[in-house]
Amino acid sequence: MPMPDTVAIVTGASQGIGHAIAQRLVDDGVRLCLVAAPNDEEQLRTVAADLDAIFLASDVGDPTTADRAVEMTLERYGRLDWLASNAGIAYFEEALDAPLEHFDHTMHVNVRGMYLMTIAAARHMAKGSGGSIVCTASTASFAGEEQQAIYNISKGAVAQLTRSLALDLAQHGIRVNAVAPGWVHTPATRQIVADPGEWSKHRSRIPLDRPAEPAEIASVVRFLLSDEASYLTGSIVVADGGLTAGFRFTDWEAVQNPDGPRTPSVFGGNS
Repeated sequence: MPMPDTVAIVTGASQGIGHAIAQRLVDDGVRLCLVAAPNDEEQLRTVAADLDAIFLASDVGDPTTADRAVEMTLERYGRLDWLASNAGIAYFEEALDAPLEHFDHTMHVNVRGMYLMTIAAARHMAKGSGGSIVCTASTASFAGEEQQAIYNISKGAVAQLTRSLALDLAQHGIRVNAVAPGWVHTPATRQIVADPGEWSKHRSRIPLDRPAEPAEIASVVRFLLSDEASYLTGSIVVADGGLTAGFRFTDWEAVQNPDGPRTPSVFGGNS
């Protein structure tokens, strides 16, 4: 349903899932303030122009960024109803080789930044009739994955942030939920998905046999933000194509066979 009286902040909005969230909300009539990293300012400016939104290119881990985003939103629109706290980064590397700087940077953005944005938005929402916040977690919030130790730790923290703030903010009429995507077709994953040999290692674990499109994750976020999810708070909705549902025993071809349909074999190699 169109929501022309609703105002939201979306972080990490210059590309990928954040851009898709912003697009989905604008399509529903929501007015936006978009936030992304300074390095993404040019891309963010283009997205904001396309969506007729205000924007702020600033480090979400900086204590002033969240307050500036809320102030800008109130100055332009006079209200703030929703926050999609999506900004995040990842390093793919061996744990023994990971420099401490990568740990600090990841926690600065994925945990500190998400906390600061959530608290700043909630402080304003608590003064009025409440609001709704959705954080972007991950399947890495629940299970580790090779070469992503630091990222896994940060997304575990996001899951706990979601649950904990849902408890504290419920009395203020603020719901806090999270979406936990699995593999999503974004700039960060494009190289892996495009490599048949590399992608075959991952797609064989996904029952739906593909990565999500960003718009599919945006639809989940849109639902969680809206009153259609009015009895959900502290929930982490997994959107992973079945990745974490369990393990299967068939071993169908992970790399698509150009000569015919994929056929499963049981307890065997790829057939």
